[in-house]
Amino acid sequence: MPTVKIVILKHQKKDDDTWNVKIRITHERKSSYIATSHYVGADLINKKTFELKERNNPVYDQVMIDVLKIREEISKLGHSVDLYSAKGLCELIKEKLSNKPNGINFFDFGYEYADKIIKEGRRIGENYRIAVHKFEEFIGNRNLMFSDITSSLLMKYDEYLRSQRSKCGIGNISDAGVRLYTSKIQAIFNKAKLKYNDEDTGIIRIQNNPFVKYKIPKIPVTKKRSLSVEQIRAIKTCVIPDNMIGTLIARDVFIMSFLMVGMNTVDMYYLRPPVKGRLEYERRKTRTRRSDKAFISIALENEMLPYIERYKDPLKDRAFNFFIRYSTHKQFVHKVNVHLKKIGEMLNIPDLTFYAARHSWATIARNECGISMDDVSMCLNHKSGHDVTDTYIRKDWSIIDRANRKVLDYVFGDSLSSTSSINNDL
Repeated sequence: MPTVKIVILKHQKKDDDTWNVKIRITHERKSSYIATSHYVGADLINKKTFELKERNNPVYDQVMIDVLKIREEISKLGHSVDLYSAKGLCELIKEKLSNKPNGINFFDFGYEYADKIIKEGRRIGENYRIAVHKFEEFIGNRNLMFSDITSSLLMKYDEYLRSQRSKCGIGNISDAGVRLYTSKIQAIFNKAKLKYNDEDTGIIRIQNNPFVKYKIPKIPVTKKRSLSVEQIRAIKTCVIPDNMIGTLIARDVFIMSFLMVGMNTVDMYYLRPPVKGRLEYERRKTRTRRSDKAFISIALENEMLPYIERYKDPLKDRAFNFFIRYSTHKQFVHKVNVHLKKIGEMLNIPDLTFYAARHSWATIARNECGISMDDVSMCLNHKSGHDVTDTYIRKDWSIIDRANRKVLDYVFGDSLSSTSSINNDL
């Protein structure tokens, strides 16, 4: 059991001939100190023991009140006191004595973390902010500490989510929706533990882990969003009235993504002009999570040239002028998907989304063109899973070029050599 004692360190004499009164906590044969606000001269120190005099000493009385509080707090820890080092106990006690709120506020940390990710340009930050807001909506206020989050509370939150209508308005929130919200809560929980806990020194500010008992729903098997070759050709040749500019752009952007090995709209929005016939970029979705910054280089195929010309940036700062047409990449993504719905209705392709271009390229590459799973993964700029091997092998971008060429020849043949289906004026 830790011991608590008032001490004065003889070698720490101040220039004004006073010493700071300290509280020493000894635990597992190691000691750490808490400095008080009190300083005393030699008249209040026992000359033989060099300890603070007890009788008729108001400083001793005041410090002893803190000692008693410390002993009470240590007693409350029970067996969990063994999780702490002497230094860790001192840090914990200093927080207790400072009258700060008991614990770390979940919502303060959660919103701060979400904003940090958003500032880094990562779209997932919005998901974190939405998840924290949804949890706040359930709690009813922002006075929630990490220590208040129990498995029982999360189970009630799970039930609450399932009682809510889904975003699309069809039925209630499903397993996928529950996972979307609760997985972000868990991620924030883990980030907070990394920040506030230090197992090496025994500083454990967040002790609980409600996710041991509460289990986040497993990832549901998603419906495949890949299209047939005929559907992709139909989108490319779809005739759209000239006054439907947004729909025209959505059609072209979809085909452009397919031609560029499933490039995302966000990457297309920020893409730099081609360099020596190649399009090179860092995939924004995963660049902060990978040592290679998710860099990829793909050849600019001839089929892309009409689109490069159609949407070129007049200042040549970027490959396309979408950043001029749309104020933010979020607006660009949203508008493209909205207008793709219209194209889906025209061509009888239910729930058509932009991401179907990426899924379709991958499915056709593997199933129709016989390209290996590893090569398909490389083309999609996924992490290979061969971390050690990757450090030995230089990336050969021609693998992607050959795969893309094979897919484009299979899907379009010579059909894209003509630009007749691309509207002249946008």
